[in-house]
Amino acid sequence: MVRRIFLTLILGSALALPALAEDIGECRFSRETLTFAGTPLEQATCLLRKVELGAVRKAQPLPPVIVRLMTQGGAPSADQQAAAIAAFPEPYRSYAAQYAQAPVSQTEEGLPLLYFVIHDTSHPFYKHDRFPQNLNRNLTVNDFTPYMNQTFAKAPVAHIFLNRVGQIWAGHEFQEPWRATKLESRVVGSRARGRMVHIETVQPRRFLPGATSRAFTHGPRPGFTKQQYRQLAALYIYVSARAGRWLIPAQHNTVDTTIPDAHDDPQNFDLKQFGKELERLLKSPA
Repeated sequence: MVRRIFLTLILGSALALPALAEDIGECRFSRETLTFAGTPLEQATCLLRKVELGAVRKAQPLPPVIVRLMTQGGAPSADQQAAAIAAFPEPYRSYAAQYAQAPVSQTEEGLPLLYFVIHDTSHPFYKHDRFPQNLNRNLTVNDFTPYMNQTFAKAPVAHIFLNRVGQIWAGHEFQEPWRATKLESRVVGSRARGRMVHIETVQPRRFLPGATSRAFTHGPRPGFTKQQYRQLAALYIYVSARAGRWLIPAQHNTVDTTIPDAHDDPQNFDLKQFGKELERLLKSPA
């Protein structure tokens, strides 16, 4: 009887081990290290795959600037951080300058910030109506109020909200560990908080023709404006400088792959355009 109990415990432990060590998603996030698999370049290549309609992911080449940063490592210089701050609009420019030397988030176990995750808001939602004319300057589309007034949650769902004219509103300071993916909130839990920062870019949605489920929607084309790509690049440099390392860029959908009900954002994200703005800003004098 004792031997049977002992063997049961051994078998139970053996069966439990793969679950604890299991990598999550297509980019293989480790529950133990809270890191995706591979080198920074390999991780960025997986996490920056193109997200198409229906959350279909397709490989795409990384811009040379991202390849360089992921391969060489290091961190933005003080001049590069200053150039990023100078590119911000007010009042966020003054806000960012105030925290330029402040630390950034880390996990409860002390693991440092590592990922810069790009989202789209999928709001406003126009159902079957057409997108408004002059979309990029539409006051309703660019209004930050729904993200501030508990329309979606008791607290802002991301660190940063970036509208289509390039204005920025901070939902949480980068020092605050936060979660905005199902990987963090539903699968790994509080241990993952602090490993990622989250940037919500304003992009409206409407149903695909004939659809009635929010799982089948599309955004406008182009999905992001030049102002959004410019500010995304500035935010990436700024928070990487504070982190003391080039963060690994990622997308909401590629972070959450294989998790049920995973979101399909960011739609229509032009990685080449992001790379161009990043390269331009890194060469810009402060």
